[in-house]
Amino acid sequence: MSDWPLLQQLAQAHGVQTSYETMTGERVTAQPEALVALLRVLGVEAGNTRQIRSAIKEHDNHIWNEPLGPAAVQWNRRPSVVRACLPGSHSGRFQASVHLEDGSKPVRLNRNASCVVARVESGDRTLDAVELTLPPLPCGYHELELEAGGRRWTSWIISAPTRSYSERNRRDWGLFLPMYAARTEQNWGSGNLSDWRQLCDWTASLGGRVAGTLPLTAAFLDHPQCDPSPYSPASRLFWNEFYLDITRIPEFEQSATARKHAGETSMQRRLKRFRSERLVDYEAEWRARREVLEILADEFFSKQNRKDRFERFLKERPEVRDYAAFRAVCDQRRESWHVWPRRLRDGELRAEDFDERTRNFHLYIQWQMQEQVDDLISHCREINVQFYLDLPLGVHPDGYDVWRQRSAFAFGASAGAPPDSFFTLGQDWGFAPLHPQRIRQQRYRYVIDYLRFQMRHTGLLRIDHVMGLHRLYWIPHGFKPTDGIYVRYAAEELHAILSVESHRYKTTLIGENLGTVPPEVNDAMARHDLRGMFVAQYQQRPDPKSALDLPAQRTVASLNTHDIPTFAAHWKGLEIVDHTKLGLVARNQVRAKRSDRAFLNEALVAFLRKQRLVKGKADLQEVLPAVLEWLARSPAEIVLINLEDLVLEEQPQNMPGTYKERPNWRRKTMRLLSEIMADPAVKRALRRVAAHR
Repeated sequence: MSDWPLLQQLAQAHGVQTSYETMTGERVTAQPEALVALLRVLGVEAGNTRQIRSAIKEHDNHIWNEPLGPAAVQWNRRPSVVRACLPGSHSGRFQASVHLEDGSKPVRLNRNASCVVARVESGDRTLDAVELTLPPLPCGYHELELEAGGRRWTSWIISAPTRSYSERNRRDWGLFLPMYAARTEQNWGSGNLSDWRQLCDWTASLGGRVAGTLPLTAAFLDHPQCDPSPYSPASRLFWNEFYLDITRIPEFEQSATARKHAGETSMQRRLKRFRSERLVDYEAEWRARREVLEILADEFFSKQNRKDRFERFLKERPEVRDYAAFRAVCDQRRESWHVWPRRLRDGELRAEDFDERTRNFHLYIQWQMQEQVDDLISHCREINVQFYLDLPLGVHPDGYDVWRQRSAFAFGASAGAPPDSFFTLGQDWGFAPLHPQRIRQQRYRYVIDYLRFQMRHTGLLRIDHVMGLHRLYWIPHGFKPTDGIYVRYAAEELHAILSVESHRYKTTLIGENLGTVPPEVNDAMARHDLRGMFVAQYQQRPDPKSALDLPAQRTVASLNTHDIPTFAAHWKGLEIVDHTKLGLVARNQVRAKRSDRAFLNEALVAFLRKQRLVKGKADLQEVLPAVLEWLARSPAEIVLINLEDLVLEEQPQNMPGTYKERPNWRRKTMRLLSEIMADPAVKRALRRVAAHR
């Protein structure tokens, strides 16, 4: 392509990588057609030479017309420099000041402290690069204002500690379980917040200090379509009401109608069936729960016995009104907002667009979820257990966030991952990525909102796909995942925001840095004190002397994650068979892979014998607690144990790359929670861990 050098120049100016390196070190260059399509997603037309040259000129002109960038970072309250590009005629006559977040008196910058550091001349125009020295600013968000020649420009200043919040010298352990997976004799088919409270109490009784689960953010359980994946939420700003314990709602205790409906033979038959099934039936369970919740909502709005508390909730979270209206329209129209009439699609909802009773229902259940979450968090603090939550990378394309915050998203592309040894054709995750330039121009309003929603309710927050702070693999619509291209984000600004918010909410951050991660990502995590992840399955070696790498101190160590086989399945090589059935592993490779797994297991047993962690028969039941004890002895700050590993579960919660092929995000524990907690072998394994923490 004759325009390739110019196209590369334009792409790089907009933060688009024109090539990337694979896991094997191979350099992959972007296809020109995919690059043109992706630039169009970013709002840049580059279909021919004239358009490319025009776009480059427009980008250059932007520098002349906008002397300040959208944002800048000051680390650790140290004097910092912001560069402004002013017309030469104004560089000696300007005023600059910083407006502080708390609204106190603006800080006027000393013009003598600035200087012209470079001069650019183009035709009859002269541009001076002027450095503005910022004094130490309080931690938070401030506005730099620059005035010259009768014009005014602003930039957003993020003043942040270099290192995010953390508790020093901790050696904790805890349990992980998807909330829906908890089976009890009391719940209505799948786990809820009361089940989780029971699990937290048991964890604390054994000395554990962490309780981890998958994202609890809002989901579509009925309209426009049911999507159970916690990593495709309808919103990252609201709760998934599926986890309510209806029997603990105050109105349930007061409502004879609701209790009668819940106690009817037909309802009890449904609940008994739900409890007996191994897989969660989200749609059927939600229909049953909604029947009772609608009775409670109707009675509340007719009586309003707790009106003051409800009004306080609305005052604290006024945005819930808009969300409830959106969900009411979804319920009424039963279709994606992408096909709504233009006015609704553009975000303008009127009272006649939805049923008020349905809107009130969504207000009510969000309030109830908030009350039960608040109660759980308060209880966890009382028993010294930290609630570990996970922040999803993306949101459902039909969801509230994309509808209301659409300018923050880049339509016309999906986020995903390039080909690797497992997903040889790459991955398309199906959600629109955040637009890197627009979120800067919006001063990261949406990003801060969803971070605050999470951090208000947890002391430990895991950032899914932490590499996304730096760059994300975009696939233009109409192209294959193999044709994707990396787009860069302003990583330092995002890390600064994470640091500010983590200190404000006293939340320790964990970055999911598994798989192929560029060195600069791990370097940034170390610099900003984000914990990394250590997964034993990824660190196994066929060497009896060093069968497991040692976890670093600033890590969360575990045997596996929700996306990979359980310990029992890994030990038996069950996923090899499953991957063969799915066509992910060629049949002629099965024998070699099974042989490799046997070598890994033998090396692990020899390694554990040398560590004096196994003595007798080195079977699965003996090796599992031994590996957990080895992790507990390691320097890792937190050891997180999948509760299902302790009962030798063989099926994963999620099989990446499958949607209909496997029942992802639906499998419940094979035994009741009470049975697991009473199991002597489970208790012995956890006591071995607790003894070294």
